[in-house]
Amino acid sequence: MKYLFVLCLFWAISTQAAFLNGTDIPLMDDFVINENDSFSFDTPAGQIMTVIATGSASKKEILAFYKESLNALGWQQKTDTKYVRDQDELVLNITQQKKATKVKIQITLANK
Repeated sequence: MKYLFVLCLFWAISTQAAFLNGTDIPLMDDFVINENDSFSFDTPAGQIMTVIATGSASKKEILAFYKESLNALGWQQKTDTKYVRDQDELVLNITQQKKATKVKIQITLANK
């Protein structure tokens, strides 16, 4: 039953969000990745990725989305903006752009 719940939750998340390239990390629907500021590469020690995206959700909505989504995907929350799973660490950096309705989110995924 537990696995069915996780499968259903994963399906719900996947139908509401795109995933960052090559990962199971979701990106909120309203957010658009800025390809010029984002990068990703693999090393023998693991993948390192930084994604910059902008959208119009509030910081509170972003934190709630990632708390629910990442916990469902096996990530353990360490702080409001830091998650760990196995040897990986994911950090969220959320900033309101001055004089704009857009919010910038930086998602960094790397080995601990």
